[in-house]
Amino acid sequence: MQKEFSNYLKNKFPAIEDHWDELGSLFVPASFAKGTTLLDEGDVAAEVYIVIQGALRLWHNDNGRDITLQFFFENQMVSSFESFYLNKPSGFSIECVEDTKVLKLSKKDFDMMRHRYPAIESSITSLICERFIEYRNIFFSQIQHSPEERYRELADNDPEVLERVPLHFVASYLGITPVSLSRIRKRNL
Repeated sequence: MQKEFSNYLKNKFPAIEDHWDELGSLFVPASFAKGTTLLDEGDVAAEVYIVIQGALRLWHNDNGRDITLQFFFENQMVSSFESFYLNKPSGFSIECVEDTKVLKLSKKDFDMMRHRYPAIESSITSLICERFIEYRNIFFSQIQHSPEERYRELADNDPEVLERVPLHFVASYLGITPVSLSRIRKRNL
């Protein structure tokens, strides 16, 4: 598994790749069953996960209403980054929506890496900035587009979500009920 991640690092984190012989053992393989929660909202994120196989979702509980913010598939990194980086309680939960294999990197090892190799810090900062831009785009889509437009945008730009994620999570992501999603899907066949 670590060799697969090494290929991912070549693109996203060349500074880690440059020191892979020393750092590779810090990325610990783990497998989780569908439905497993890797981080509970309110807990402090102590790990970053790199998806080798499977799917995860980042979600928030808004007074009993499930709000999915993002899905993560192979070769993507996920954590509640604000919580992880600032040691604050997470506003999100992370849950497996498929049986999932990951590589875990602990906060302690992350901090050691970024202090020992400052070039890693800039790569990670870039990744976090990309993530926040993506969240902003999702937010703007939620307020600017109708549910049907959001569904079409998802179908056009990220069809993997519709193929792999249970529809009640897709509805949560689109900000609609499962019944509304069913109607939209019928109209868009």
